[in-house]
Amino acid sequence: MTATVGLRERKKARTRDALRDAALELFHRNGFEQTTVEEIADACEVSPRTFFRYFPTKEDVLFSDADERCGRLLATIADEPPGVDPLSALLAGSLAVAGDYGAERARLVLRKRVLSSTPQLRASSAERQRGWEEATFELLAQRATAQRVEPSAFELRLVVATGLAALRVALDEWLDGDGTGDIAQVVTAAFNRVRDGFEPAR
Repeated sequence: MTATVGLRERKKARTRDALRDAALELFHRNGFEQTTVEEIADACEVSPRTFFRYFPTKEDVLFSDADERCGRLLATIADEPPGVDPLSALLAGSLAVAGDYGAERARLVLRKRVLSSTPQLRASSAERQRGWEEATFELLAQRATAQRVEPSAFELRLVVATGLAALRVALDEWLDGDGTGDIAQVVTAAFNRVRDGFEPAR
């Protein structure tokens, strides 16, 4: 029974990945709005009904891993030892997420091109980023309470907003490069500049 379940799950994962990759290629080639669910399903030789088993909407294909990555970010922050300051905890979480990015550069480059060409998708991306900020703020606030540290909500929100912005800028910088750089180093450098308060680089 366990082997059967494992095989079924692997098959589902392959189908999901195939739909995601086909959608990205079609979005890039033909445009997001011009691409239909039927075309994505046909490219994978499945029915539109199968597509909707994996993705509630066409847009969700582009953000299918967002919840998982946010979960990894939060889990890493939660596992940081007591006494680690909020920005350092957020850096640890960002590096955990960056590890996923490092293995998926080609797909992320394509995804960035699709997002940048579609205002509707840019708005959806910004809304999801806002969700990351809220979840991260709530977790850091809980950590502070548990450690009997009382940073202001203003301070914590500033840490979260600037830290996640540093992650996004680092990711963009890495995706715009030639692919030879280490994303972890770029992320760390971005956080160091935030921590230094944008003093002139030494």
